[in-house]
Amino acid sequence: MTSRLLVIVNPRSANGSTGRKWPKLEKQLREALPPFDAVLTAAAGDAVRLAADGANRYETVAALGGDGTISEVANGILAAGAEAALGVIPRGTGSDLVRTLGIPAAVAAAAALLASGTRRRIDVGSARFLDFGGQPASRWFLNAAEVGMGATVVDAVNSGSRRLRGPPALWWAILTTMFRYRPSLASVVTEGSPPLNLLLSNAWIANGRYSGGGIRSAPRAAVDDGLLDVVVVEHGPARRRIAGLLKLRSGAFVELPEVVYRQAARVEFTAQTPLPVEIDGDAVGTTPAAFEVVPGRLTVVAPIAS
Repeated sequence: MTSRLLVIVNPRSANGSTGRKWPKLEKQLREALPPFDAVLTAAAGDAVRLAADGANRYETVAALGGDGTISEVANGILAAGAEAALGVIPRGTGSDLVRTLGIPAAVAAAAALLASGTRRRIDVGSARFLDFGGQPASRWFLNAAEVGMGATVVDAVNSGSRRLRGPPALWWAILTTMFRYRPSLASVVTEGSPPLNLLLSNAWIANGRYSGGGIRSAPRAAVDDGLLDVVVVEHGPARRRIAGLLKLRSGAFVELPEVVYRQAARVEFTAQTPLPVEIDGDAVGTTPAAFEVVPGRLTVVAPIAS
């Protein structure tokens, strides 16, 4: 039987345990899924290339890994301009997008969902920014982008010690970055609202509700509403920043007076001093940056929204 499913496996996901356990995981998946082809990535960016190559030959291209792998596979499908669906078998430490989509964290349950073929269409974000060489660049995103301190935190996590992983690494990076990050005067322009001019601490441009391994950074976000949730935090005194940190995980921080919460189809950021930008967990460049929603652009194998 010809396979209609391609599984792209990141063996470095889940702190490298995916690679060590792959023979066992593959046997489990062979029993749960229809016939599929599997390929393993060897370096960052491989999943984009493999997904782009497979998107016109398979009905579904599934990512087995964390949020970064999911983002790469989605970028490959979108770059190919194909109608292949994105499937997900979570094997990451963050798994923020799958929380929003309602995809089970357990491999067996995620495989059962993938086998069911239940599909829905979701929005994607399109980002334009300057890369680290100062050249214009673009990228799709599924979950969220950040401008400001959050991008510095992501860079610290990705380049940090291997002794800390997952949420502990994130919170350590937040604490150490909080007191050395230098904000910049920035302008935030969203359609239908007056421009915001402020000393920017951080901004989330969100399609999904969660980031950073379960932080409810955009608690009102929906992946199929045709809007991005723009959560802007003005830089303030250290005591206010610490108070906000205590409310970060629950999402209650969005009610603080220094936070502006908007929903828009497009948002642009400029800054007096260029601010860092991250997309779906990767530090990618700096401002000026613009983010735009593309409604219903991607099909995913996920529970139908209630």
